[in-house]
Amino acid sequence: MSSQPSEEEDPYNARIERTGCAQENEDLQLCFYDKKDWRLCKEEMKRFRECFQSNSKNAGSQELKASQEDQNDQS
Repeated sequence: MSSQPSEEEDPYNARIERTGCAQENEDLQLCFYDKKDWRLCKEEMKRFRECFQSNSKNAGSQELKASQEDQNDQS
């Protein structure tokens, strides 16, 4: 009899866990589930983005920062 976990870990959830922003992501997902409109979840999106950007190990976090700086420069 082998001891296998009852569920395999979802690759998406594993990546989110590694960002250190799992709670912020869950809050964002719950907001969208409840409101069905991303525009009504701006605060949750902001918190997730700030968390993600604060961890420089996250793939793409530096690119996201640069993109936002470019947008701010163009304003």
